[in-house]
Amino acid sequence: MVRTSVCFVVGCILLLAVSAIADDAPSFDVNWYGYVKLDGSYDQNQTSHGNFAMWVKTRGFEADDEQFNMTANQTRLGLNLKGKNYGDTKVGAKVEFDLYGGVSGASVAENKAMLQLRHAYFTLQSGNFKLLAGQSWDLISPLNPSTLNYPVLWACGNIQYRRPQVSLWYTMKPNDQTSFTMAGGFFRTIGNDLTPTFTLSTGETTEGSDDGTDAGIPSFQGRLDVKRSFTSGGFVRFGASGLWGRLKSETNLGHSENYDSWAAAGHMQISFAGGFGLSGEVWTGSNIGSYLGGIANASTIEGLEASGGWASAWATLSKKVKLTTGFGIDDPKDDGLTYGSAPGSIRAKNRGIFGNLKWNVVPKVTIGGEVSHWETTYLDGEKYSALRLQSSFVMNF
Repeated sequence: MVRTSVCFVVGCILLLAVSAIADDAPSFDVNWYGYVKLDGSYDQNQTSHGNFAMWVKTRGFEADDEQFNMTANQTRLGLNLKGKNYGDTKVGAKVEFDLYGGVSGASVAENKAMLQLRHAYFTLQSGNFKLLAGQSWDLISPLNPSTLNYPVLWACGNIQYRRPQVSLWYTMKPNDQTSFTMAGGFFRTIGNDLTPTFTLSTGETTEGSDDGTDAGIPSFQGRLDVKRSFTSGGFVRFGASGLWGRLKSETNLGHSENYDSWAAAGHMQISFAGGFGLSGEVWTGSNIGSYLGGIANASTIEGLEASGGWASAWATLSKKVKLTTGFGIDDPKDDGLTYGSAPGSIRAKNRGIFGNLKWNVVPKVTIGGEVSHWETTYLDGEKYSALRLQSSFVMNF
């Protein structure tokens, strides 16, 4: 009996020891998140993508070409991983998808959407330093206006997107109200397969692969961000960011020509304790179509320069109602747009203005309405405009 009792006690001690060791082993907490979203929209004239708008398309007749679209493609699913038992190092990761994978070129029926990878990265943080590796947001132009329209004024004043990267972040907090963040990194360069500017000889063609990968080096981005909190609530945030990338146009006979992409941007956001605020960005650059600048026109070897920006303001009318308005403009230089294309098909200037209202019907369920007006000028001087009415139904989880 005594022996049995001793064995039982020893067994319990060993079991507790093993459990303690297991509890101390590095592991992850996994949290799912996302939302289901239905968008319905009316366009007075055809816009860039139908389900969402980035610019107004040309049309060959006088009458309005009305459109109605309805989609659940912005529905989003993601997971956050948070490391445990890593000592002083914070370990985390994010993987996130939506259903707009068919936009990149595949012909997909509206009720057979394709997954699109948005984020897939992990982070290691120790003290003031953080390393991020994977696909996430660009460092340039970190703010976005709050629109129901899927693109947040991309190609209409807002630049940046998501791409594979390795970035290093440093945050310094001299006091409880102020923080300084500096970040820099190496990024995948995404471009077009351009024809070199020299005359092609007989039998010579473009090489066929992306000029960004042909360059043989990544692009570089950096950001400086300052945030100051108010003692009464709210904060002010401002900063600057930039990018530079080298691209290389090649032919099948081995001839080549280098060209660059670059951008410089500034951002500011002010949020007041009363539930209202404003934000905006300005930028200038060259060959930034893959960053959704220059109205997403293709780059040129000579350099397609463009400038633009956006501004937005919001007000929380009650605990359940929020009102947001804003505008954006993207203006490429005309002399860079004439390269290799018909003037009537090249977007030369893009403007947009929007206003929306979001109503939190019950916890985690929001209904919204948005009115926007778009005007796109083409290189031949023709202007096309469209009024867009959009409704959204969103359930977060």
